[in-house]
Amino acid sequence: GGSTAAAIVVTEDSKTEYIRLLCEARACGEARHELTCLLHGFWDVLPWQLLSSHKVSAEELSALISGTCDPDPAEWRKHSRSTSARGQAAAQVVEWFWEAVACELAPDSRSALLRFATGASRPPAGGFADLKPRFSVEVSALGSPDHLPQAHTCANKLVLHLYHSKAQLLEKLLLAISSDEGFGTA
Repeated sequence: GGSTAAAIVVTEDSKTEYIRLLCEARACGEARHELTCLLHGFWDVLPWQLLSSHKVSAEELSALISGTCDPDPAEWRKHSRSTSARGQAAAQVVEWFWEAVACELAPDSRSALLRFATGASRPPAGGFADLKPRFSVEVSALGSPDHLPQAHTCANKLVLHLYHSKAQLLEKLLLAISSDEGFGTA
């Protein structure tokens, strides 16, 4: 099927709708019928009105569909690498990070941290050994301890700063994963 965007006379008032239809046509292309069938089946199982009336978020829907998991901190660390600014302070920040992951974070926070840093809330089916590229923690000498951790999801990398204490690191980490932003200052 063709797009109805071709039938629209583009004016200042209609340009937003035209662009929406054009993007939809380019994204769906030849798979429009298949996607429509998939969505109808999905909404038969999980009706939109029910999800909407219960205010189910995208994250909650993902957990309903895929389940949740508790990433194993020991396996995670074993199959990770650390790169950091030189010095004992940076090494201490990395150690605080792994202590926080193992002892301070609840399972849902570990999943949120993994999603923040890698884009996925669970490790691959083969575990962290199969995560490509390998997860890494970097401590940057740039920025300040006031900065939130940064995530580079394409590289599965978490960048921390030279925090003054494990409590400060944990505070910044929880703030970053709760706002699900890969950058910023708090």
